Amino acid sequence: MTSPENTPEKAAAYARGQDAGRIEQRLQGHDEHLRQINGSIDSMTKALGSLTEELRANASLFSANVTSNRRDTSERDKIAAMRVEEAGIVESQRTVRWTAWQRWFAVVGAIILVVNFGLGLYLAFGR
Repeated sequence: MTSPENTPEKAAAYARGQDAGRIEQRLQGHDEHLRQINGSIDSMTKALGSLTEELRANASLFSANVTSNRRDTSERDKIAAMRVEEAGIVESQRTVRWTAWQRWFAVVGAIILVVNFGLGLYLAFGR
């Protein structure tokens, strides 16, 4: 019961159609796989973009902090130098240097004061 339709040519055409269907099905699977890969690449690109922006922001913040610390350090150094200079001026103003005649005058005055005090005690309690 072979029908005239089952000729070797038709069988070959049927096999080619089946092969073409399998190939089409495989290509559709590959297309879906490539869409997934492209989606993954897109999401990774977005993630890297946001990470890059975050790194740039952190780098600029770090740079600003370093600049601020340098400025603060130099300002603190200037202030410290001014304070040391002011302290030196105050110390030099506080330190009084007496000349030789002022020292002799002070010693003689102290001796006279002690003698007068002793004489006053002697006169007050000696009689």
